[in-house]
Amino acid sequence: MSDFPDTRWSRLLELRDRSSPRYAEQLEGLARSYWTPAYHYIRALRPHAEAEDLAQQFFAMLLDRRDLEKLSPERGSFRGFLKTALRHFVLSAERARRPAGRTFPFDEAEAVFMKTGQGLSPDVAFDREWARGVMAEAVARLRSEVGPERFSLFQDVALGDASYEAAARARGWSVDDVGNRLREMRARLRELLRERLRDYLEPGQDVEAELRFILGP
Repeated sequence: MSDFPDTRWSRLLELRDRSSPRYAEQLEGLARSYWTPAYHYIRALRPHAEAEDLAQQFFAMLLDRRDLEKLSPERGSFRGFLKTALRHFVLSAERARRPAGRTFPFDEAEAVFMKTGQGLSPDVAFDREWARGVMAEAVARLRSEVGPERFSLFQDVALGDASYEAAARARGWSVDDVGNRLREMRARLRELLRERLRDYLEPGQDVEAELRFILGP
């Protein structure tokens, strides 16, 4: 694997070996990136309380059955791998489940699901929440790079409903200044999204197609 690029896939492949020195780190990253899309997938099929338990049991199942040892970019995208695993898990999940402690902040995930996930198919619910999470990570990085003052402009206009004119008046800038700064931040956000997507995708997958999906309506 020495010539394999250090993408999210190459790091995820470390999960095939529990003796890897970065096994715990990669496992934590997997849970952090994918637990909310997994919850939204299950929530599209099951009631709130049941979906919480099943989402946690799903990740425990991946480890207990050593399914992560089967990871391979040749078998398709990691997102596809997880959705296939979720589909089989939900179909075979027993009604009587063992009690599970609350590992993830499900109240927050449920609030998002109630706003954006109701009525969606499980696949669409997963993909939409995955896209929202990728965008949220990129926006957070943009804010840390540009600082609170410049980000407030992006927040007011690009993420809010303020006009260029209103933003310019509030800051004592010209409308051209507002437009130029927003253009720079939008371009940087796209670059941050591309960087993040390269981490998520397997070699050869179309980053620009995924970027259009993230930025789409």
